[in-house]
Amino acid sequence: MRLVPRFRRQPAAVAPTEGRTETLVQEEAAGPPPVVEEEYEEPPPPPPRRRPPLLWPWLLLLLLLVAAGLFALWFFNRDDDKGARTVTVPNVIGMKPGEAVGTLGQRGLASRVVAKPSSEPAGTIFAEEPGPGTHVTRGSVVTLSSSSAAQVTVPDVVGDKAPAAISALRAEGLSTQTASVASNKAKGIVVSESPAAGESVAKGSTVTIRVSRGPSRVPDVVGQTRAAAVAALKAAGFGAAVFVVPSSEPKNTVVAQRPRAGANAPADSKVRLNVSSGTTSGGGVPPPPPQPPPPPASKSIPDVTGQSQQAAQRHLNGIGFKSRVAYVPSDEPQGTVVSQSPAGGTSAKVGSRITLNASRGSTPTAGQIVPKVLRLDPQTATSRLESVGFQVQRLTQTTSVRSLNGKVVDCQPAAGMRVPAGTFVTIYVGRFVG
Repeated sequence: MRLVPRFRRQPAAVAPTEGRTETLVQEEAAGPPPVVEEEYEEPPPPPPRRRPPLLWPWLLLLLLLVAAGLFALWFFNRDDDKGARTVTVPNVIGMKPGEAVGTLGQRGLASRVVAKPSSEPAGTIFAEEPGPGTHVTRGSVVTLSSSSAAQVTVPDVVGDKAPAAISALRAEGLSTQTASVASNKAKGIVVSESPAAGESVAKGSTVTIRVSRGPSRVPDVVGQTRAAAVAALKAAGFGAAVFVVPSSEPKNTVVAQRPRAGANAPADSKVRLNVSSGTTSGGGVPPPPPQPPPPPASKSIPDVTGQSQQAAQRHLNGIGFKSRVAYVPSDEPQGTVVSQSPAGGTSAKVGSRITLNASRGSTPTAGQIVPKVLRLDPQTATSRLESVGFQVQRLTQTTSVRSLNGKVVDCQPAAGMRVPAGTFVTIYVGRFVG
């Protein structure tokens, strides 16, 4: 606050009042009348006007921060000093296959997973090629080795007694499942196994063995009524095939049977019953039931070890034997028969199935599953097999089922098996023989 001086003059002398005498003593003036100095308060100045804040420095700072963030993102995600067309193979060892494939895919790399035996837990990546840290071109394929369960070869237990077969399978680390089936074999004998002998399966897999219930004695039902005879056969484990024939015996009476009473026959097999129609036609005794077909002849099994799988199958098929193909580990060339069961030089009935163990090769691949082609026409079956990378060999096999004439009646290696991709699969086309 500033004090500003103001000046006020001394008031002049008052004139004397009329009728009154006053004596004034006036000092000699040395100059003009004295001036009295006064002070007053000046009003405060108005407040200064504030300027609006400037925005452009803040915008510039924000732009610089965004640019710095984008640079950092590029810097930390850029490829190594190999340029944009190359990437570094990440380390995926120890991951599960799905996780490993996803990690490689994020780097722009393709994957190929190969199952191999390993001491690592099943389903774990234990090796990769190219190795971690390798610089490769974007889009390259990285081969991942995934640990598979330990593989074992199914032993041949057909013909063994069930307890011995179970012990042999368990000794290989396999579980067993038993099914009782009708058979001419003695009771308790293994008549088949699945998967077949010689096949490679994961340790701990289940093998189903089919055990014979043994032959049963056919009861005597001649002279009984049709209903009673059928019931008696069913109680003994047999079926009945009834034929009505002319006879002088009362109607619906069983006049003959085949097999005869007391004979041994496989359980679940059918017994032919000739049942009287109650009338005679031309007299005489009704014709006897037809004789069963003669048993198949036996032949010597050729030794086909060392041959290619498809050549061995052609050889066996040409002399009336069937084949079963299983792939096993071996250093022999892929597809070479390294063993067979039964062995060459032994005898077997015509139509028996010979197991051929073919080599997977010294560098086996993951393989391909054989698709289902049974009951298809040969052209469709061939197309289906070729579409997944197999070569196809076509052979002919006789069949007693008219509807299978011209259709695929067998396929080896069998559908569902995993075999090396590109190998031969043989289809057997039915030829009806009445």
